[in-house]
Formats: sequence, structure tokens, C-alpha cells
Amino acid sequence: MIRSAYHFNANWKVWLFVLLLLPLLLRLGFWQLQRADEKRLLLAQYEQQGAAAALAPAQLAELTEQQLAFRRVRLSGLLLEESSILLDNQIRDGRVGYHLLQPFIDSSGIIFLLNRGWIAGAADRSLPTIPRVERELDVVASVHVPLGKAVVLGQDSWPAGWPLRVQAIDVERVAARLRANTDFASLKLYPYVLRIQQHEAAALAVNWPPVNTRPEKHTGYAVQWFAMSLALLVCGLFASLSRRPER
Repeated sequence: MIRSAYHFNANWKVWLFVLLLLPLLLRLGFWQLQRADEKRLLLAQYEQQGAAAALAPAQLAELTEQQLAFRRVRLSGLLLEESSILLDNQIRDGRVGYHLLQPFIDSSGIIFLLNRGWIAGAADRSLPTIPRVERELDVVASVHVPLGKAVVLGQDSWPAGWPLRVQAIDVERVAARLRANTDFASLKLYPYVLRIQQHEAAALAVNWPPVNTRPEKHTGYAVQWFAMSLALLVCGLFASLSRRPER
């Protein structure tokens, strides 16, 4: 009978490490697969909503949060251009700038926070010149339902006056600032930001990708985590093999 030159001798320290790390790697892999499925659903919803007719503002109240995502709305009214908000640290084509958001008073009586798109920032951090419209507008915008709360490093302190330069958009906080003005003491903002569509009047540089990371990339990440799981097992097996002593 031919005996192998190696025999299995489990090292409990090695296998404790493997058993602790392996579930984490597998969990990360399955999480990435779940994220890929979520992004596919979002892309399908984006295509579906883009093909649907734009709604009147009053119709939004009939929809759930899931139904609102990417839904197009036709607005008619005025921008409150003196109450501008600059969302900081927005990158476009390698350049740092801002998203410009302004309250929009629709003829229906509903007030929306409208994201007009990207404007360039200055190297010295001085505030940019804000493009003005100063007329009534008829525009189409889409409802932006955020996937999660924005992460802000440090305290997001807002200046006393306008325009506001902020690190994250908090609609309730914006509404409270507007209500501090006696002209808007009873103001209520629509709870979701609207993003103006490309080529609309008052639109700046506009690009609203439905997802930040494509499903294929999440799938690639999952494959990497599963490959690391397999490599960990193989390393554990090799670490447990030892050569038989020669007789």
C-alpha cells in the first residue's frame, strides 16, 4: 500500500482564524450579489418611469415612496432665487463644484426644492456667481428618493445668510430656514428634492445617473469575495499538511 508523503495535521490556531474569517468573506460576497439585484431593479424602474408621462404636482400625493423614485413631474411657477443652496463637493469631469438647489413655488401651491444641476467652484473657495432666471418657468423634473442618509464628516454648520453652502441636503432644515423669513412663516416643502431634466429652461450642467455603481461591478466584487473565501480554505488546508517523517 502506497502511503502519501504528507498527512493532515489540523492546526487549531489556523482553523480558528479560518472559521472566524470565512463567514465574513462569504457574507460580503452575498451582500454584493444583493446590491447587484437592487441596482438592476432601480435601473428597470428608471427606464419605466422615464417612459411614463410627466405627472401634475397634485398627483404625487397618491404615490408611495417606491413609486415616486425617478417619477417625472411637470412644474409651472417661480424660483426663489434669493434662497439658493449650494451642495458642496460635487465632482464633474474631474472638477470640483456644487449642485445648485432653489425653492420652486409651483402654481399648484406646492413648494419644491429644485436641483438645477452643477456649477463650477473656485479654487479659493469663494462662492460662485449664481445663474439667474427671473421669470416664470415651465419645466420637467424628476423625484429623487435617496437610497440612504448622506454621510457628513464633521459638523455641517450652515451660514446665517444666503446662499447656503452645505455638505448634505436636509429638506426639513431648509424649510425651517425659509420659515425663519416672515414671508414664509407657514411654508411647507415637498419632502423630496426634484432634479431638473436636461435641456429644460434653467437647467445647468445636468447628469443624473440612476445608480452610482453598475450591477456588473457589484457582481465582480462578489466574485472577488468568494475567491478570497476559496483561497482562505486552500491556505488552511495547506497549513495543515505536514510531511511524514522518513523511515
